[in-house]
Order: sequence, then structure tokens, then C-alpha cells
Amino acid sequence: MACCGCVDDGSKVEPGTSDQEEPSLGQDEKVFTQDRSCTDLAALIILIVLVGGFGFFMTTAIRRGDPHRVVNGYDDCANVCGRITPSETNPEFSCKGADMRDRKYLHVTVGANGVKSRMCVSNCSSFGDQIQFLNRCIPKKVSTSANSVLKTLGLESFFNEASSDLNIAWRELIYLLLIALAISLGILIAFRYIVSYVIYIVLSGSVVVSIGGTIYLWFAWYQENKAVKTGKIHVDDSSVTPYLIYAILMTIVAVVTILVVLVMRKRIALVVQLFREAGKAVYSMPALLLQPIYTYLLIGLSFVAWAYCVLWIESAGELYKNRKNHLHYKKDAVLVTARWYNLFLYFVMAEFYLGCQHIVVAGAVARWFFTRDKKRLSLPVTRSTCCLLRFHLGTVAFGAMIIGIVRLLRAIVAFIQNRLKGYDNNCVHGILWCCQGCIWCFECCLKFLTRNAYIETAIYGCSFCTGGKKAFRALSDNILRVAAINTIGDFVLFLGKVLVVALTVLCGVYLIQKKEGLHHPWVPIAIAGVFAFLVAHCFISIYEMIIDTIFLCFCEDCARNDGINRPYFMSRGLMEFVENSKKALMHLESQPSSPI
Repeated sequence: MACCGCVDDGSKVEPGTSDQEEPSLGQDEKVFTQDRSCTDLAALIILIVLVGGFGFFMTTAIRRGDPHRVVNGYDDCANVCGRITPSETNPEFSCKGADMRDRKYLHVTVGANGVKSRMCVSNCSSFGDQIQFLNRCIPKKVSTSANSVLKTLGLESFFNEASSDLNIAWRELIYLLLIALAISLGILIAFRYIVSYVIYIVLSGSVVVSIGGTIYLWFAWYQENKAVKTGKIHVDDSSVTPYLIYAILMTIVAVVTILVVLVMRKRIALVVQLFREAGKAVYSMPALLLQPIYTYLLIGLSFVAWAYCVLWIESAGELYKNRKNHLHYKKDAVLVTARWYNLFLYFVMAEFYLGCQHIVVAGAVARWFFTRDKKRLSLPVTRSTCCLLRFHLGTVAFGAMIIGIVRLLRAIVAFIQNRLKGYDNNCVHGILWCCQGCIWCFECCLKFLTRNAYIETAIYGCSFCTGGKKAFRALSDNILRVAAINTIGDFVLFLGKVLVVALTVLCGVYLIQKKEGLHHPWVPIAIAGVFAFLVAHCFISIYEMIIDTIFLCFCEDCARNDGINRPYFMSRGLMEFVENSKKALMHLESQPSSPI
């Protein structure tokens, strides 16, 4: 693929030529319907095998486990509190098999030699200093200590009062959720029409703040240094050195900010136009905004399934008698593997659902981009979903398993860190923190490249590796434009989220603050702010994916067409950023029957 190349002024893209490596784009039917086949089928088969293998581990855990052992607890004879425990045929475990339905609470005592003894009791208060908490008996002094802390912090009755406040203000919370939804939609509309003003205000504000902060810190350093020289302040009591450090750091920030703005100034217009094109795509395909609802619902169900499997796995084990003649359950290699297998599969499935959303959005937007007559679009989101289910589930599985492996490595390193907390070895801790940071950076880069590989797959129907190669070449050949989009564009989107939260909180103050009967009005207001952020994130994350897709489509359009012999698919607004834009626009205007 001959990707877009940078020209001298850095503001426009050089169109493709007739001797490029790949043929030019045809009509949208050829790109999106014909010549497609199942991609990365082996990865999909491996994912199915992984799910089937987990079925084996869960069958073992269910056969040898009981979630009530974790929820209710069990005594020294492995009898589950509050239930009837089946007996064992092995005479060594003859004490197991009692009816504990009238003994619902687990009482644990620690002897003088440090040995724990567990027994099921019917009432914790019979032990004098014990109270009931989550099917356990805990010492009153623990509760007293907790209550004293809450009383000291003024939180003794906070939770009851907060619950009462939520019960009173639940209608206002629903109103605020709807307000956040309306504001989010309004922000998306504003991105289409007035985003240029927002971006220039953000850039100007960044430059002014950085320069103003630099001047202030240098002036403060000068005043402090002058006071020391005149003897008004002793050198030991002065802040000359801190002010000097702050001023130097702020100067570096200001210089970097100004340089970035100067370098990116010719690409800011492209960012603005991409926001406008994204607004047109959302207007043409409003069903795109529904995609996060399905995705996060599936991720939530996966989390519930993961937690349910954790209960079975943690309760499973082989019964054995320790040296104190107490019965316990120990896990063999199969159950230990099941722990990590369950976590890995949750990571993979969460990334799989996100990958499906990315390809559905990218496919619909790419179909919209490469359709000359937008009025001919027919259910692009539905067609993109069908294309995903028929051809590209393997590609999504490929990317999900790669990211799942990296996230599992991070979890393993975190587990090792937690196990080594009791050992005072700063060298090992430093090495593990470095490993954690490197893996996290690698995961972020991998997610970015994977998302762009999905876009290429949605455009061309290629495999994951081919899509990753195409995306890497397109992004590397347009690295400054990518930097502009990922800095300016992402910051503007972040400001959009902040604006949604701020306006929702202000509305919450107006609706809730003066409502009678509330003890802590800020509690429902804060909850409304959290929900507003989640709503804004759902909508704006889709907007970000749409912008990335349009940008890659723009690069591919430039790489395969020249605007004259092979007309562009892009809009007139995007044509202004192509090297031969004047010729292409003149040719387009001479053929009014070919709408863009």
C-alpha cells in the first residue's frame, strides 16, 4: 500500500499515482461486499477452544466446590455453617457430615499458640464480645473501633442519612441523567459546527497560561533573590532554590507547548475538519451512538460471570487433615490454573466485545466514507454488524487474545508485587515497578495499533496482521497528523466530558440543593456527576473512534486516488488538505452529477 506521504509544507497530502503497489478503490460494493472471506479463522477456533477448555476447569471446580464454603464459612470438620453437609466415606474425615442449619454463623478463635479454631454457632452474642457480620462473628472491639473512627470523622450516621437522601432525591437523579444525555448530544452537535472555535481557544489558552506561569515564577524568583541580597530574608528561610527549579521547569513546559503549537499549526485545520466529518457521520448514522450500550452491557455480564466462577474456584479443593486435626481444602495444580484461566478469559472477552464495537463502528463509517451518494446508504450499521459476524470475528479474537495475554502478564507482576510486600528489598521492588510500567506502556501502544488494525480490516476485509501493517505504515507516514489528532483532538474530547459533568453538577445543585429533607445534598449531586461522566464517555468514545476511522479512510483515499483520473471519495472539505486539491475541485465542479 502506498500510504499518504508528507510534502514540504506539511499541511497537505500527496495523492497516489498510477504505479502504486495496490489497485485503486472501486465502488463501495466492491470494497465492502465482494471479495471478502473469513479472516483469522484459526484465532476464532483457538478462542472457542479456550472457552471449551475453561468449561473443563469449571466442571472440575463445580464438582469439587461449594460457594457456601466461602459465603457461610465452615468449621474444623468442614461442615458448612447454616447448611447440611454430606458425609465422607473416608473414616479419617468421619466428623464431617453434620446438620448446621440452626448454626448459621462462623466463630473463629485464635489460641495462645496461634492455632485457629473454627466452629459454627447459632448466636454470636452468647460469646459476650462478639457480634454478627456477614455470617461471621467478629469481636465487638473491632466494631467499637470502627464506630469510634466513624464518630471521630463525623460519619457515624452518614450512611443511613445518605441512603435516606438518595431515597428522597431519586427522581432528581433520573432528571439529571436525562440532562447529561441531552448535554452529551448537544456537545456532539457543537463538535460539528463550532469545534474550530473550541480548538483555537484551547490552544491559545495553553500558550497564554504557560507563558504567564513562566513569567510569574521568574518574577517570584527575582523578588525572593532580591530580598535575600538586601537582607530582608535569611538565606535559610528563603525559597530561592524552589522558585528557580519551578521557573526552569515551567519554562521548559512553555517552550515545548509553543513549539508543539507552531509545528501543529498547519494540521489543526485537518483536526477541525475531521471533527466536522465525524458530526456528519453521526447525523447520517445515529445508531452508532447505541453501540456502547450493548458493549458495556456484555462486559458487565462477563464481570458477573467472572465473579460467579471465582466463588466456585475459591471454594473448591481436596479435603485434607492438617497437623492440628482440622479439616481444610487445598487446591491442586488444576484449580490454581483455573484461577488464572478465569482471569485471562475475562480479559479476553472484555477486549473481544470492545473489538466487535470498534469493527462495527469502523465498518459503518468506512462504508459511509466510500459511498459517493450518501442518500444510497442503507442500514450501514446493520450491514457492518452482519459483516463482522460473517467474516471478521477471527480478527477480533486475534486482537483480544494478544491484549489479554499482556493484561494477564500485568496481573501476574502485580500478584508477585503483593507477595513480596513483606520483604524489604528495594531493588526487587524497583525492578517489578519498572516491569509493570513497561508492560503498561506496551499495552497502551498495542491497544492503539490494534484499534487501527480493526479499522483497516473494516475497510479492506484483511487479516489482523495485514491490517496492523497497513495501519502502521499509514500512521508512521503521517506521524505529525496523528500526533495532532491524539493531542489536540483527545484534549478537546476530554474537555467535552468535563463540560458534561460540570453542567450536570450545576443543574444538580439547582434541583437538589434546596430540596427539603436532605441531610447531605452533595451525595446525590456527586453520584449524578459520576453517571454524567459515564454517559459522556460512552458517547464521546464512539466519536473518537469515528474520527480515527475517517482519518485512516482519508489516508487510504489519498493513497489510491488522484482526484482526476480516479476521483476521490472524500468530501470537498477534506479535499483542501490534498496536494492537488485545486485541480481535483475544478474537476469535481465540472462534473456536478457525481456527488461526494
